[in-house]
Parts: sequence; C-alpha cells; structure tokens
Amino acid sequence: MLCIGAARRRTATPPESAPLDARRSFAVTDKAILDAFSFERVLTTLTAGTQTTPAQLYQQWLDTFNAKPGLVSANGPHCDDFTTDGGASFNGFPRRCPVPEGLFANDQPFAPGRFIAIGITNRFDLAPADGSNCGQYRLVFARPSPASPDMFHIIFEAVLPNPNPEAGLYGCRPVAAFWAGLSAVGSVDERRAQLEMFFFQGLPGFSPVVRAENYSGAGGIRTSQRTGSVGNRMYQFRATRDCAAGDCRISMRPDVLENMVFGTFFDSHLDTPQARRFRDEFVKQVSTLAVRDVNEYFMSVPSEYLMAESDPSDNVPLFILDTPFNKGLATPAGTDFSNRIAAELTRIGSTLTPLQIVVRADTQTCIGCHAVSGPVGEGVVFPRAGNNLQHLDEHVTETGEAGVGSRFAISPAMQVFIPHRMKVMQDFLNSGKAPVHSDSGATIGGGRSVQ
Repeated sequence: MLCIGAARRRTATPPESAPLDARRSFAVTDKAILDAFSFERVLTTLTAGTQTTPAQLYQQWLDTFNAKPGLVSANGPHCDDFTTDGGASFNGFPRRCPVPEGLFANDQPFAPGRFIAIGITNRFDLAPADGSNCGQYRLVFARPSPASPDMFHIIFEAVLPNPNPEAGLYGCRPVAAFWAGLSAVGSVDERRAQLEMFFFQGLPGFSPVVRAENYSGAGGIRTSQRTGSVGNRMYQFRATRDCAAGDCRISMRPDVLENMVFGTFFDSHLDTPQARRFRDEFVKQVSTLAVRDVNEYFMSVPSEYLMAESDPSDNVPLFILDTPFNKGLATPAGTDFSNRIAAELTRIGSTLTPLQIVVRADTQTCIGCHAVSGPVGEGVVFPRAGNNLQHLDEHVTETGEAGVGSRFAISPAMQVFIPHRMKVMQDFLNSGKAPVHSDSGATIGGGRSVQ
C-alpha cells in the first residue's frame, strides 16, 4: 500500500479547457490504484478515535441481517426490531429476516481477498446548486464469491461538506479542479497517491472523504447482494457516532433506500390514507420524470413511502411499479390517478403516457436502475446494467493503461451517464454553471444508484 506522508501533495490542475478522461477522473477502476484502498483501511479510518474496532464495526453491521439477538452483536439493531402484522418490517413495510448474508457477521473481513476494491467514482454532478455540499465520492468493494451469480457489494457513498458554504457552490471549486486535474496525470502511481490524499487526508481546507460524518445524513453506505435462491437486493445504512457516554463508539444503522417505493401504492385497490397521499405525491413528481433526457429526468420521493429492502418478498415483487399501476386501472380511483398524471403531462407539453411515467419512476429506484432498461418514451432509452445486473463487477475486467485485465469494466449504463457527468463538471469549471437538476440535492444515489 502506498501511504501519503504528513505533507499534502499538490494536485495538478490543468486549464479548464483541457480534455477530461472518463477513466482517470470519473470512474477509476485500475487495480494498481484500487490496491491502496483496502477494506480494512476504510473501516480503520472510520473507527479512529472511538472504542469500536474495525472488526467490531463490520460484525455489528452484518449482524443487522440477523434476527435478535444476532450472532455477534446482541445490543445492535437487527432485522426483527420492528414488526408489522406479525412480520419483520422497517418504516412500516415488510423486510426479510434473516437473510443469508447475516452469516457473514462471522467473517474474518480483513483476510486476504475477502473484500477487494473494484471502483472509485466521482459524483460531483450531485452537488446541490446552493453549494451546501460538494457532491458524492464513492468507494465500491466486492466480496468475491466462487458461486456465481452470488455477490455482495458495498458502496460507500460519502457526501463531502463544503467548508466555505457562504461562497455557495464556488466553495467546491477546488474539489472539481482536483478531479479534473487527475486527467492530466499520466502516472498511475501519482494518481493513486492523489486519490489516497483526497479520501484519507482531504484537500487543503476540506475534510477527508472517509469520515463517519460523511456517511450519515445525506451520505450513507449501500449494499447490493445476492446469495443462493434469494435474489438481487439492496439495503441502506448510515454511520452513527455516539459519544454520549464519554467513550465514542460507531455503529451502522439500517435506513430506507432512496426512491425505493412500496410498489403496491401504485395499485389503487389499496385505499389507505398513506396510499392516497403517495398517489397525490407521485403526481407532483411527473414534471421532473418527464424531462426528455435520460441523464436529467428524476424523482425524489419522501421517506414516508420508502422501503428498507429492495425485494422483501418471495411471493409479490414489491419493487415493480407498472404491474400494480395497471391493476389499479380497474378501479375508479385508479382511473382518476392515471387521469391526473395525464393532465399533468398535458400541462407541461409532454407526449408521454401515464404508464411511461411509471416506468421512468421504476428506473429511479435502486433495483430498477440495475434491472430495467429500454425505451421510456419520447425517444429516451434507459441503458442496461452489466454482468449480474451490476454496474461494476469483480469478475469482468478490461484493458487499461497497465495492459490486458488491469482494470475492472464498467457497465453500458455507466458509459452513457459518465459523459454527462463530465460535461457537468467541465461546465462548472468553465462558467460556474451548477449541475442540471442539483436542486434535488446530493442524496443517496442522486435519484439512481448507478455507481
């Protein structure tokens, strides 16, 4: 591992007109760089200054997938802490309990090859227009499994604070310049050193990316997993630092997934106050979902309607939105719901149908982003994920600067979205223009979970 000394490295910042390199500045998957980003190093950094050891944090975290009292952390959260109608739940919606990955709580997480870094991604495009933060910066880890398609990915999605918020988004300019500067650095070793500095020490005046506070609130940690017959699922966690008793401790707490709507709400046969409120809320999302650009349409659903697990049932695919919507059309309330969506589309001059809007909403959920692809109306096509419905895969490599197989491949979807992210950052550096739909905030996934 190449460590950075106490002195901060000076970053190379090319002129704003210099070309950006997608694989140096936006999706870094070179093995020679990622080798410096060990799973142990990240957890050691997160637990520094606390009474919690890196191994304890990992064990407590994975034990959340087990029923009480768990395997290793009886006092931590577990998947049956809340119940609804006699079954395990979270936020009032069902969840599986336990899940197969709960057995990983007994892992030796820092054993050689147990977890490997497979990607670093720059999401400056998620910085809000008011500059309240400077976007998201992600580290993606995989737990390699010989039993393909089994997989377990962990995506650390830090939101970097703006140390100069009174300057607005301009206060984030050093961050954008840092990432742009990497495009001009020909040395893999130097790029690795600069990225280590950014994540573990911080740019001058900025906090390090890997810091517990950056994974709580707007930031967080997401997992994507599949084991045996239990299919692809995503979960969300927040890092919580507790110093109330004098000795600081850190833990991982489950939370809801962004935009992961309880699909049955789209079926108007469900006539509860919450379901009706959701359908009212969804009509408000139509105008942003109808944008004629796959990079720019989005939704932002309040947490009241969101699940903590993307696929919580073997019997009903609760992550699917269009099927319950169509089912609900058999009711007067369902017809009214569709008509209200249509009226909003007419108001904004869109030729989309209500069903196309629902399909677009599906692409904005965690599981939809990984599983849905194809036309979504008005000539817009949502791109597909890669191998095993992932956007980064430890089993798929490509030729990089160090030769054949020297870096991990990115999905077709990332190849569509990254050029837009490049333009967003270049426009900001050239003219100060804010990211296009940054008024939605730099929340987890930014409306989609593409790495």
